[in-house]
Amino acid sequence: MLEVTKMRGNKAVVGVFSYVDDVLKAVKRVQEANLDYKVYSPVPNHDIENLTLPDKSPVRFVTLFGALCGITGGFALAIYCAMDYPMRVSAKDVVSIPGFVVIGYECTILLGGIFTMLALLHFCRIPDIFRKVGYDPRFSDNKFGVVVGCEKGDLDQVRSVLSESGAEEVEVRDGL
Repeated sequence: MLEVTKMRGNKAVVGVFSYVDDVLKAVKRVQEANLDYKVYSPVPNHDIENLTLPDKSPVRFVTLFGALCGITGGFALAIYCAMDYPMRVSAKDVVSIPGFVVIGYECTILLGGIFTMLALLHFCRIPDIFRKVGYDPRFSDNKFGVVVGCEKGDLDQVRSVLSESGAEEVEVRDGL
């Protein structure tokens, strides 16, 4: 299930859709009205993702940070161990950088991968232990959903935007 989040407000207006074109139309109208929303989709859909998600993922920066920490930590560990237990091998310096490249590379890959996994879990909100106010179990089965967070005064406008976009059902829920 694809979930895209951008919400604020104390009321949730839930629109249930059967067709992707209607969802795209509703999201465009909600974005034009500058409202906060969530989109639920039973399957990944590139059109919805392109319309709602930012162009570049922040995960790449976390991966770079993890890789830089890994290479720094790998070289630091190897240098510390060489200085703590100095052993000259074939007239080389005790701190010989070419000998430490392998451990630096391995730590780069290890920490880059771990940081990537943690960033994916964080940015995808996994596990999501909090109750989703606008979620409907049909959104995991065969329906699309647009949940718009709004204030009490904007309810009629949001209902009309979702209804005119082709929503089969429009429902108001409390407690964002």
